[in-house]
Amino acid sequence: MKTGLLVNPRAGKLSGKGLKLIEALGTKSGVFQTVLNDFSELEPSLRQFAAQGVTTLAISSGDGTIQAIQTLLAETNIFAQSPRLMLLPHGTTNMTAADLGVTTRNIQKLAAILQSTPALAGAETRIRPTLRIANPADGRPRHGMFTGTGAIWRAVQFCQQAVHGAGLKGDAATFATLALAIGGLFFNGNTPEAERIGRVWNFKARAEGKPIGSGDQLLFMATTLEKLVLGSKPFWGGKTASIRATVLPFPLPQVWRWIIPTLYGNETRAVMPGAVSLCAEDFEIDTRISWIVDGEFYDAPENEPLRITRGADFTYVIV
Repeated sequence: MKTGLLVNPRAGKLSGKGLKLIEALGTKSGVFQTVLNDFSELEPSLRQFAAQGVTTLAISSGDGTIQAIQTLLAETNIFAQSPRLMLLPHGTTNMTAADLGVTTRNIQKLAAILQSTPALAGAETRIRPTLRIANPADGRPRHGMFTGTGAIWRAVQFCQQAVHGAGLKGDAATFATLALAIGGLFFNGNTPEAERIGRVWNFKARAEGKPIGSGDQLLFMATTLEKLVLGSKPFWGGKTASIRATVLPFPLPQVWRWIIPTLYGNETRAVMPGAVSLCAEDFEIDTRISWIVDGEFYDAPENEPLRITRGADFTYVIV
């Protein structure tokens, strides 16, 4: 068993956590280490890890880098067999790592675990599929854990431009964005409609060929994660397939009554009128709206529905 560590030093607004981990490991740790000075180095770095025989890959980054690595592993033959992934929540947003990443935050302890073959061999693991964005406008499929459009896309854009720009990160940034989004459903004031999070978005969504939403909607979101930001679980009805998806209508009826049950209720929760939640292995969405996948932006194709399907399975190390 061989371990590699890939560090994106710009993760977490230059938090420095990954570089501190490299310092804690030292030069004789037996852990292969790579620092991404530029994103163009990602694929060559993975090829080097493959040549070194790495079987467990620790990733010090946020959601975007994890998505890029999963995509390369799933869409290429860099590794004969994909390594186990060990997600270190060192980014500005860490929704994937919050569900499938390490629970240990102490840098010295993480360094000791990475150097210990018995600790890694005996660690808890979880197998989870990605969702595959099959046909984005740029023709480059993505393998991520969460995708969405409508208010989801606009909220992420606002969070990255305004909230992160104000110095907030992680859960604080998410909470601020959510509070502003909910408040905006009532008090848009002089905000132009194009800049609002909570406004009407138009799309048609199908799950395995069956309509699940059409016309004026607030958002569509889909994931293979068990929980989302702030520990929310805006899905219900039982997990019967790999991808969970929810469509919320616009306007939202009685927002203050339904917001907490929608985000945190159980599988048999009462739901707001017009809301749909279900599981499937593939989705098609007709829309020209922009999208996000794990915090990164992409566009839907112009002349066909966007297709979202079950992607590759990965094994995640939990310590």
